[in-house]
Amino acid sequence: MEAAGAVEEVGKLMYNDNKMSNLSQDLQGVEEFNLETFSDDRGFFREVIRTANLEEKSGKPFITKQVNHSRSTKNTLRGIHVAPWNKIIYVPHGTVQSAIVDCRKDSPTFGKYQSVILGEENRSCVFVPAGCGNSFLVLSEDADYVYLADETWAPNMEKGVAWNDQTLAIGWNLSEADGEPVLSEKDKNNPAFLTVFA
Repeated sequence: MEAAGAVEEVGKLMYNDNKMSNLSQDLQGVEEFNLETFSDDRGFFREVIRTANLEEKSGKPFITKQVNHSRSTKNTLRGIHVAPWNKIIYVPHGTVQSAIVDCRKDSPTFGKYQSVILGEENRSCVFVPAGCGNSFLVLSEDADYVYLADETWAPNMEKGVAWNDQTLAIGWNLSEADGEPVLSEKDKNNPAFLTVFA
């Protein structure tokens, strides 16, 4: 999909003039699921995902081994984290820009990224295949980010890539007023994409 807003490079940041746009190129194996939401005067009910639907598309079972939940404030950016396990990501509260990077050297979309806005206005969940980089930027005042993994986390299994890598050139939905995002010390020091995956 094409970006809905004009994007310009300013230093090492990519600014987008439409914070609700999707900056997307379909990556091999990445799947988005959006099931029906049932709303009434009490609120709403929805199924997030039926793993049978995912398994039908991927041809492989997805058995959840770990469920993670983070809460982050506006302008926080987490990532890019590359793990050797599959994930299903979902944003039950707030709004984030999710950016997924294909780091699989044998993939036809290696070195490309896919981005989608998730949360209050798009309650989809997204399947992120093992070997793809996962990252997100919080666009609302705060946001809850939940993901299911089919392996248990272990140290030294993940790799990091710089969020503003010039080879990937991710179109982050940052305005000049936002400035640089809030990063962990670890993510501030993530290496360039080609340093890790040349």
